[in-house]
Amino acid sequence: MGDPIIILKIFNLTLDPEINFSLPYNQIHTMPTERTNIKRQLDPDLKKTIQKRNYRLAKFWQKLGIDIEIIGDIETPAIIKDDYCLACYVHNFHLIFTDHYDQGKELYRIKLQNDLVFEMKPIIDWFANATHRKIYKIRIKAVPELYVAGYSYQSKEIGDKSKFPVFGKYAPKIYFTEQYASEIIDIYQLDFCEVV
Repeated sequence: MGDPIIILKIFNLTLDPEINFSLPYNQIHTMPTERTNIKRQLDPDLKKTIQKRNYRLAKFWQKLGIDIEIIGDIETPAIIKDDYCLACYVHNFHLIFTDHYDQGKELYRIKLQNDLVFEMKPIIDWFANATHRKIYKIRIKAVPELYVAGYSYQSKEIGDKSKFPVFGKYAPKIYFTEQYASEIIDIYQLDFCEVV
C-alpha cells in the first residue's frame, strides 16, 4: 500500500491512493448532508432522476470518506467542504472537476453510477491544485456557535412580510461573497454579528 497523501493547501485531509473501496458504504463513512431546494416546477420523472443523481453524488463523497454538504438548487447543487465550495459541478450523471470554481477548465470527470469507477490520483491532484471558492457565514460574536441559519417572518397571520434572520448551531446559511454577507449584517442591523 502506498503512503497516504496529506493535502494541506486548504483542507486538512489524508487521502490514500489505494483506498479500499470494497467495504460496505456504511463502514466507510456516513452519508453527506444534503440541503437542497427546488427552484422551479419539475416534472415528477425529472425530479426522481435528479434525486437519484444527487444520491449517487453523495455516495461518491461518502466512499472517499470526505465530509461534505450538498446545498442549493437540487438541479445544480454546490459541494461544500469546510469553508470552501469545491471547484466541481454535476451535469446529468457526471461529476466534473475543474481547475477553478468560476467557469474553470475541466480536469477530470466521473460517471455517477451504482458501481463507481475512478482513479484517485486525479482527484488528489484536483484537491491540492484547484482554486476552490471561499464561503462565508454570519455568526453571533458573543456566542460563536450560533450562525444565521435562515430567515422567518414577523407574522404570517397578519400579512407582515418583514423578514428577520434566525440563528442556529447547525446548517448555517452560506454566502458566496464576504461583501454580500456584510450587506446582510447591515440590512438587518446585526451589529452583534460578524462574517467568518
